[in-house]
Amino acid sequence: MKMASEEDLKVYIHERFFQKYSVDRRIYCVPVDEDEENRLETQHDILLRFFEDKLFLAPIEYPEKVLECGYGRGHWVVQVAEEYEDCEVLGIDIFTENLPEQPENLELSGYNLNDRLNDAGLFERNAYDLIHSRFVGQGIKSRRWESYVLDMRRLLKPGGWLEMMEYYPNIQSDSGLLSDRSALTQWWNNYVDAMERCNRSPRIGQRLKSLMMEAGLRNVYGTRVSVPIGEWPSDATRASIGRDMIGMVGALLTSLAIWPFTEKLGWTVEQVKALTDAAQRELRDPRLKLYMPVYYAYGRR
Repeated sequence: MKMASEEDLKVYIHERFFQKYSVDRRIYCVPVDEDEENRLETQHDILLRFFEDKLFLAPIEYPEKVLECGYGRGHWVVQVAEEYEDCEVLGIDIFTENLPEQPENLELSGYNLNDRLNDAGLFERNAYDLIHSRFVGQGIKSRRWESYVLDMRRLLKPGGWLEMMEYYPNIQSDSGLLSDRSALTQWWNNYVDAMERCNRSPRIGQRLKSLMMEAGLRNVYGTRVSVPIGEWPSDATRASIGRDMIGMVGALLTSLAIWPFTEKLGWTVEQVKALTDAAQRELRDPRLKLYMPVYYAYGRR
C-alpha cells in the first residue's frame, strides 16, 4: 500500500506539520516536520552511543535480508544498508519521503502497520534474517499488537530474529526528588489518558518480551534499560548521552503531546505549551538525576 508523501499532503496544525493521511485516519499523529527530523537524528545518535555502536542487539553476524517496520527518517535503515552492502534491506513507514542518499540495496515503501503484513508484492514470507521495530507505539492500535508480532514472526526465516524497542516515557528520578506534583509526572498521567482515548498502549514496552513469547519465538531476551537525562552520571560517556538527552526528550514530550492533548483532552495549545515548558525545565535540573526507561526484546523463530 503506497502512501503519498509530497509537501501538499502535509497539514499544518498548532504550528507543526503532520502527515494529512495519518491525521485524517487517526493513525500516527506525531509531527513530520524539520524539528521532528532533527529530534530523530539525535535520538539515533544517542542510541548508538548508549548501545556501544551496535545497530542491533540480536546475535546476528551478517544479515542477508532485513525489514524495518517504521523507519522514520531512515537513519537506522540507511546505516544498516551501508554497513551490510550485500544485504537486501526493506523499510516501511506510514509516512514516506525521499532520502537524500539512498543506498542501492535499500527499498522504501509506505505501509500502515495496523494492516496485516501480508502484501505478497512487498513482503516475502519465511525470508528475513532480521526484522527491526523501534518506537512505533504511538501508531499501533492496542488490539493490533498480538497480530503485529505474529505477522513479523511469519516473515522471519527459520532462525531469523525479531528485535523490538519502545520508550516508557514515565520519566524517573535516580535521586527520588521528582514529586507526584512535578510537571513530568503530570505530563505522563495526561499522556496515558490521551493515548488510551486514542486506542493506543502507552505502556507497551513492558509487554514486548511476553508478546514475543506468546507468538512462539524462541530464545527470547527482554529487559529495561535506563537512559540518563542530564550530566549526572559519573561515567563520561553516559554523562555525554545525558546531556544530549535533555534536548531530545524535551522535543519528544512536545511531539508526543501536541495533537492528543488538544484533540483528545480538549486542551488549548497554550496549556500544552505551559506543561511541556515546565517539564523541560525539570529536565534541566541536575538535582533530579532523571532517566528515561527504554524496553527492548529480541527473539528467534
